[in-house]
Amino acid sequence: MSRHLRVVQWTTGKTGSAAVRGMVGHPVLELVGCYAYAPEKVGRDVGELCGIDPIGVLATDDVKALLALEPDCVVYTAYRPNFDHLVRILESGANVVTTMYMLAGSGYGDEQAHALRDAALRGGSSLYCSGIYPGHAPMVALAASAMCRRIERLSVLESLDIQEYANEQMFRAQGFDLEADDPEAAQRCEASCGSFKEQIRVLARALGVAIDGVGFRAELATANQDTDFGFMTLGNGRIAGFRGTVSGMRDGRSVIECRFVWKLGEDMTPNWPVTNGYVIEIEGDPGVRCKLEPLGDHFPGATTTAMPVVNAIPAVCAAPPGIVNHMDLPFVRGAHQVR
Repeated sequence: MSRHLRVVQWTTGKTGSAAVRGMVGHPVLELVGCYAYAPEKVGRDVGELCGIDPIGVLATDDVKALLALEPDCVVYTAYRPNFDHLVRILESGANVVTTMYMLAGSGYGDEQAHALRDAALRGGSSLYCSGIYPGHAPMVALAASAMCRRIERLSVLESLDIQEYANEQMFRAQGFDLEADDPEAAQRCEASCGSFKEQIRVLARALGVAIDGVGFRAELATANQDTDFGFMTLGNGRIAGFRGTVSGMRDGRSVIECRFVWKLGEDMTPNWPVTNGYVIEIEGDPGVRCKLEPLGDHFPGATTTAMPVVNAIPAVCAAPPGIVNHMDLPFVRGAHQVR
């Protein structure tokens, strides 16, 4: 590229910090600003907030000042969306890449989806949603599908012991540590799978298949004893794991599936095995199976979530205005990362 792309990081939680670490020293991307929600982070060096040496960029909660930097792109990794901020960013002409996959469709409601799309069109900007799953692992599934002359069912499975991610707020929102008979458990689990429902629709569009609807089913496992993970405590007999499937249905059968096994620790009943990664299966002619797995003990979840959006920034900045998805961009890859 003929110039650096100016980037603002929006929040410095686990995923945001990983995004910052992925951008520092990048030959194409220049981090010029950072938004912080927490008052105690305002005025601090972003490098220090993200566990690296100072980089000379200070965090701020001044949205107007950040947009005045005229960023080419904002990496948006907030825990929950602030639609006022997102509309202002897109209207300013800054593109947005985000790990909040439900923003790819109407997961937050049609009104919010239309507001984001209209803001992007007014600003001439693009919004792109990804991550590891939903996001990049299904892109690998789409690449594998090119080998098939007939596809009966495509599925992507995330199967992990998630304790390494150490995010109590997220885990409790998913339903972990609730009583097994708490009716809210199933509701929380399904709500946390809203991004998978959007992924099903994106995959269906990419594969050129019209689905009749999206289904959900899940089962749970309970802890065999009290366990202190350091960042949270899990009570004996309370929910310690979920296994389920979000299905794209056509003519009464599941043709596209986002599957998951999420476990917090190992001492639970039932104790499902985990593959410690992502398994892609295509039933068809020919059948295909591939796995994304770590070379070490586990995937660094924050890094694998952040980098698919960081690496997409140049393509998103060159994309037409609106909400863009996998098939709207050149295949996202680790360009400029061989150093």
